[in-house]
Amino acid sequence: MNPIVTIVIPAYKRETELTELLESLTVQTFQQFEVLVMNNEGPPKQHILAPFLNQLDVRVVEVGENHHVHARNRGVLEAKGDVILLLDDDDLLMPTHIEDGLRDLQEADFVYTDAELFRFEWKEGRRTVTDWEPFAYDFDRVRMRKDSTFIPSGTMYRKSIHETIGLFDEDVYNYWDWDFFLRVMEKFTVSHPARATVLYAFNGTDNLSAKQDETRRRYFDRFCQKHRLTDMGMKNFHMVQEERRPYVRQTERTFTGELPGRTEGD
Repeated sequence: MNPIVTIVIPAYKRETELTELLESLTVQTFQQFEVLVMNNEGPPKQHILAPFLNQLDVRVVEVGENHHVHARNRGVLEAKGDVILLLDDDDLLMPTHIEDGLRDLQEADFVYTDAELFRFEWKEGRRTVTDWEPFAYDFDRVRMRKDSTFIPSGTMYRKSIHETIGLFDEDVYNYWDWDFFLRVMEKFTVSHPARATVLYAFNGTDNLSAKQDETRRRYFDRFCQKHRLTDMGMKNFHMVQEERRPYVRQTERTFTGELPGRTEGD
């Protein structure tokens, strides 16, 4: 049976996190999907996938370079499904995420949900959640050009979107997701349901969004020029999150602090 959804996951060295993500996919209430693990010139991944081969339609695609945007583009080109689902290798999904997203796509071209930002500590080689908070903001077209409240993790959309607007822009690198969203919202129907079914790791030490440097500045300037954005200040995700908290909306929350997919005794 051909997959309806293709899940694209760029991966480098986070083996435990990727394992936990695959575990969360095994308990999805909708299972007609394929998983493409895009190896960004990292260590071999087959041993990570091996325990899941009888549960998931999953395979590794060797990207040949450490470039997460190129990896996503390669994943789109390799996809067999008509719907793309984007994830990072340290994300997790609540069990109904895919089923709910497909229902939303009956009336939209592009669906992104709210998220739970979770912090964690390592215990016995696994992540243990210490606290979490909602990342939940209304979709505002005007504000989205000034401050992106779009987390691509968990986003589901019709693959045919790329036939109209092209692939992800590798030239804006760190800002590929904001760029993609702005291009999508100009031409397609966007749905943003108020439910937090994506779990997004927020410790910050190894998150690209936590870094500020001259290379990132060049990508930011390139992104702003492309979309004719003026008087924009470059802020990382962690800085701007403090400013956003007063605007959090009410959203459906079912996360209890237990990472989905684990078996009893883990």
